[in-house]
Amino acid sequence: MSEVGARPEWATWFQKLGAISAYRPFAQVGENAPRIVVSSPTGQFVAWMIAAGALGVDADLVQSDIIEEHTNYATWHSGKKRMADTQFTPARQKDYFSFVPPATSAISGAIHPVRRLPDGTPPDRGGAPPRQNLRDRLRHLPGLQHSWHTWWARHCISPVVIVGDGRDYLQGQRKELLEKAPDWFSDQTRSLLSEESGQTCTPERMYFHPFMVLSPESGDNRQWLRATRPRLVIVTSWTAYKRKHPSFFAGSPHVIITNRRVPSSLDAASTLQFDQNVSEWDQGVQPPPGVHVRVFSQGVTVDHGDSSDDDESEWEL
Repeated sequence: MSEVGARPEWATWFQKLGAISAYRPFAQVGENAPRIVVSSPTGQFVAWMIAAGALGVDADLVQSDIIEEHTNYATWHSGKKRMADTQFTPARQKDYFSFVPPATSAISGAIHPVRRLPDGTPPDRGGAPPRQNLRDRLRHLPGLQHSWHTWWARHCISPVVIVGDGRDYLQGQRKELLEKAPDWFSDQTRSLLSEESGQTCTPERMYFHPFMVLSPESGDNRQWLRATRPRLVIVTSWTAYKRKHPSFFAGSPHVIITNRRVPSSLDAASTLQFDQNVSEWDQGVQPPPGVHVRVFSQGVTVDHGDSSDDDESEWEL
């Protein structure tokens, strides 16, 4: 990919699709979660265009969880200067809470973004703070000089997750886009996508980064991870969608990228019951040439744990 100029129409369309999909609420057990199937002539760079759109959703719209005592949360830790797991205890000032163990200052329960951790989350999860160059970039974003860490935390507790094979290849696409097509992104989105930590591919770092790139098998034997709540899940192939545990991020909206030249994608088109009305997802704008949008719903059921190798279950599509 040689250096390019203004963002092309196809990239704008996929970013809008990511934004629209990310606005969908998280579905609880017994509800249906949307699955948007996008057939594209090529998947190159598509996942990151969708991710950019989802990351562009206003962070202030991310709902934080209610703080309770004796409960584990992921949040920005003022003492450690990074995302970390912690508990809280009420402070002297009403509606303020102190970190356990105490940190430099108390936080406002109404403002500070926190995400409750599912049962079984590994204890003492380590993490690294954003690198100095990224911190400097965040401080220079409009209105964030003194509150960049709160803005960053809101994105981390509601990350965009790409699920697929070839994580190094996917990360390489991200770096190539940032290097050769920086004008395709807003300043805010470009900053969020600029994190170079290898931890973005580590399942145990969920809620510590604004985006993650995970394999379809990452949810196997990690029931706690399956219960976390990304704002949007982007699956890079129909095969990857079928391979992941059915409860893996089940309540989050999904965008599934398919290639109609691949046999498994044709199988999906022939077996799924698609919704007829897709106007909400195609934005009322003609998709790019060769791109088609279909939608189906996936019921969210109770996660009964991991099946043994001898317990093979059939997919019902």
